[in-house]
Amino acid sequence: MHDSMDAADELQALLSEAARVFGDYARQSQQGSRPIAGQSDAAQLRARLNLDEFPESGIGTRIWDDVQAVCQTAATTWSERFLYKLYAAPAPAGVLGELLVAVLNNNAHVFRAAPGGTLIEQAVARELARRAGCFDGRAAGLTFPGGSYANMHAMVVARNHVCPETRRAGSQGGRLAVFTSAHAHYSIDKAAMAMGVGLDNVVHVPVDAHGRMDAAQLRRLMQGAVARGSTPFFVNATLGTTVLGACDPVAELARVSAEFGAWLHVDASWGGPLALFADVFALPARGVDSLTVNPHKLLGVPLQCSFLLVREGLGAMRRALGLGAQYLFHGDVDECGGAESLIGEDAGDATLGCGRRPDAIKFWLMWRYYGTRYFEARVAHARRMALALALAARVRERQQQTRRAGRWRLVAEPAGTCVCFWFAPRAVAGPEPDAQWGAATRRVCARINASGAMLLDYAAADARPDFFRIPLNSPAVSEQTLDQMLDLIERTGAELYELE
Repeated sequence: MHDSMDAADELQALLSEAARVFGDYARQSQQGSRPIAGQSDAAQLRARLNLDEFPESGIGTRIWDDVQAVCQTAATTWSERFLYKLYAAPAPAGVLGELLVAVLNNNAHVFRAAPGGTLIEQAVARELARRAGCFDGRAAGLTFPGGSYANMHAMVVARNHVCPETRRAGSQGGRLAVFTSAHAHYSIDKAAMAMGVGLDNVVHVPVDAHGRMDAAQLRRLMQGAVARGSTPFFVNATLGTTVLGACDPVAELARVSAEFGAWLHVDASWGGPLALFADVFALPARGVDSLTVNPHKLLGVPLQCSFLLVREGLGAMRRALGLGAQYLFHGDVDECGGAESLIGEDAGDATLGCGRRPDAIKFWLMWRYYGTRYFEARVAHARRMALALALAARVRERQQQTRRAGRWRLVAEPAGTCVCFWFAPRAVAGPEPDAQWGAATRRVCARINASGAMLLDYAAADARPDFFRIPLNSPAVSEQTLDQMLDLIERTGAELYELE
């Protein structure tokens, strides 16, 4: 605290200046002239941020120089030219929610420490479960610091539900088996590794031509695991795979999972809003045991905000993870000396951790401010932009003989809000995608990102060479943005390969 101010006055002064600085940052970030990419030279950035200097007395209001330096070297998510990862700029009301969470500094591990945050979390989770359409009235959920942690918690709950003896005795040499798509997020493998299940017991199920898990192959592989003495306890389906954005056939996977008594989890971290706030993806009415959804991706809630929803409610999570630590989860004593019944509201004992941010507040405040239609419109816009980009790439593919800039090729039709394609400059040999096409993708992408004109990404899947992978998340993206991106890719390819 500054010596001449009390805490409240200091907070007000800092927030007043922050409103100006952050407002200017967001406004400037939306201008086309501002470089989109942050400073990538780590040594230069370390020096610019004075990271070797930790002052004894503090620098006071000169911290605004530090704030400006961080802003000026950050990746500019507020621009429609940020087409890099599975999130975009936070909605302004979400930023207000983030600020509210910070000002309150409540810990949502016990009810008394975060009463409003606890009840808001419960209410938002119930509404998400209702909108998912795959749960009954028992379903409940909690927030976690990212989809990876939510997925890991789902796997722990599943193991202790299907094999309850492991909670106390461990696996005792028994082999547990996890099944997930070959295109699933790596968090499933990491969860199995962290839990002691082991990577050798994670079975990656082949996908079809569209990147969707093959249900017949799942059944065959589960049968094989049983024949080898393993217990299939966890099947992970995905709504919106990380690279292609595909949607697994959840209804079919639910039937196969039920045959083997396995827990079916749906990782809808990215694609969940396409089912909860649109009808692009769909979930079956029954058969899903848990679901992860990240509002900080398609819905514009500030990082991080991730929910794990469980069909049997928080009771299933407490049975799997609760230890009932008396020093923390003991309720309160009322005026007559009796214990109040608050332990059932304490969320901490249903998780692997203790301290918890009430991140649901951010989402809830956005929902109150904008309404459901905002989320529906945001998801619908992202889907329209994905279809528009795929169409534009197909048009250029048909025109490649006359355009003479190079060859365009869609990797797959977009199932959700991600579009994957190749562009090979005309100097690159080969009529079909090959290693040279992949090398061209990496070179063009690197040149564009270094220029600061846009921030793009690439990926690979199966045996395909590297391709551009463009997630559409921001409501600021327009068809003009997409045309500018495609023109920039063509122009950069020509610059790189005509110089050789």
